[in-house]
Amino acid sequence: MQNQMFLSVSGSGFHMNYRQEVRLPKLQGHKVQAYSMPKYKQLNSPDEKPTSPDRFLKYLNNKVQSQSGVYRNPTAVQSSMILIAKQMKFSSDQHTHRQKEKSIKVIEQSNEYKYNLGLGNNHELVQRIMDTRVDWQQTKDNSSMFVHFRWQQWNRGYKYDRLILNNQYKQMVNHFENHPELSNKQYLFKNLCSYCEQNKQSVYDSVPITFVLDFKDDSVDQQFTQFVKFFDKYAPKKIDQMAKKLVEYKKKLKIPVQPMNDKKIQPIPIRIPKTQSGNQYLWLLKPTFLNRGQGIHVVNDLDTIISLICEYQEGHQTIEDEDPKNNKKNNNIKANSFVIQKYIEQPFLINQRKFDIRVWVLVTQDLHCYFFKEGYIRTSCENYNTEDVSNQFIHLTNNAIQKYSEKYGEFEDGNQLSFDDFQNYLNQQGFNIDFQQNNVIKMKQLVWMSMQSVKRKLNLHQRKFCMEIFGYDFIIDQDFKTWLIEINTNPCIEESSGILKMLLPRMLDDAFKLTIDVLFPPKQKQEIVESTFPVNKYSNTESLWESIGNLDSPKAATKQSALLLPNQLSSQIQQFQTILPIYQGDL
Repeated sequence: MQNQMFLSVSGSGFHMNYRQEVRLPKLQGHKVQAYSMPKYKQLNSPDEKPTSPDRFLKYLNNKVQSQSGVYRNPTAVQSSMILIAKQMKFSSDQHTHRQKEKSIKVIEQSNEYKYNLGLGNNHELVQRIMDTRVDWQQTKDNSSMFVHFRWQQWNRGYKYDRLILNNQYKQMVNHFENHPELSNKQYLFKNLCSYCEQNKQSVYDSVPITFVLDFKDDSVDQQFTQFVKFFDKYAPKKIDQMAKKLVEYKKKLKIPVQPMNDKKIQPIPIRIPKTQSGNQYLWLLKPTFLNRGQGIHVVNDLDTIISLICEYQEGHQTIEDEDPKNNKKNNNIKANSFVIQKYIEQPFLINQRKFDIRVWVLVTQDLHCYFFKEGYIRTSCENYNTEDVSNQFIHLTNNAIQKYSEKYGEFEDGNQLSFDDFQNYLNQQGFNIDFQQNNVIKMKQLVWMSMQSVKRKLNLHQRKFCMEIFGYDFIIDQDFKTWLIEINTNPCIEESSGILKMLLPRMLDDAFKLTIDVLFPPKQKQEIVESTFPVNKYSNTESLWESIGNLDSPKAATKQSALLLPNQLSSQIQQFQTILPIYQGDL
């Protein structure tokens, strides 16, 4: 076997035999010459084996000095080596380069599209939906060169700047790069504030009274002072020596005293709405980056808020799911930014229990927004009681929390109701209210407002082929007013009730018809147009995603559309962009 030397050039490498003539591989776009070198003796020991260009040149120079006349022109040899290094300008070694070219050819010749799934949040459902598409095959390889569609809970690992943009090969991912502009509570509130200010609206007509404390922001001193003064203004019991207490709080929270600056912070509400007021003066403390009800605390005094913030700054011990068998593990959460929001103390109740509403919103690769026609009601297990702030089963309706209650599923399957179930309840209780006309339309308006607030941020770098399904949470107060609570990336798709077993497959399937089926039309003709996932009272040929507008257009829109074959969608997608106002005037 011949001895070999590994030559490293600008982070790359190739193997070179110890031969008289060195020939480099001819790469596309590079001219590579052959350089002649004189014969030399085989190395006597492994220690003498040169493993880099520098050591190889040193070896040659030593030979020149020790064996005069063997190497007559060492300078020419060194120049040849430099020329070799300069002309080998490629990003990976020769083997990787060749393998990459082969991979691209294999992909281009493949008759199937490849998709990759991250684990968790019932990813098996996504697999079931994808497996109904005959042109798609699952792959465990998550390399961007081998996958046409990637779905996972978070966008960690997505290299947005490397998404392939040419016409021969495309890749779609299920998150926008800047989705935290919506899904992070802090950013969402700031974006809504900016939008409402520009449109001469009050943000507190849409969301409960909210304060943001960001300890990485140089205006945190002002933020905290603003919150404490507002809290004290409406508190049933005033803070004694408030100025002194404020200094003590800042010292405890390690808030540096900053001079007043012109940096704009959140607007101060004029008053507390009636349905947000109550004898207990309840507030919600939320770390800004968590979901599934994690880190949310119901509090009714300022000292508790300060203590909890201090605890999160050091590391708060909490519990989260580890697996579907409800095993739990301790989780240490550290947080430096918080949303403090006024609790709606007078919510509308179902059989004396609190509830909220989850709906799904789709943003496609062309920034078109859709609202799924059916959502669901999430109910609590315990009767509503504002005097008990420690019982999460009273106040937090997330399924991730309620499923641990002994009463879970006692009143409703999976603690969930359909929109029709809720309308039936209203009718039975004698409420002359049309839920669809009074509340669902308002939800669409709030969705559109939130999307307009981030239209220049959600896809800031104009990455191609991103899509996302968001989970919007709303609550209805005693006056039947609709409030936006939060927006979630990676909304739960666990089929935890009969309602979700019916809605979720259709929701995902119809979403994929508007996204991946447009980008990757079926290679085989499909004659069946009916959905294989039926939903009560809807046709199997009807898309349950209702258009509410395109972020490139200043107007909201809605249009009910018939379900089209994927290969028809690409040519007829413009049908979804017909503008039909769903409301008049400002939101």
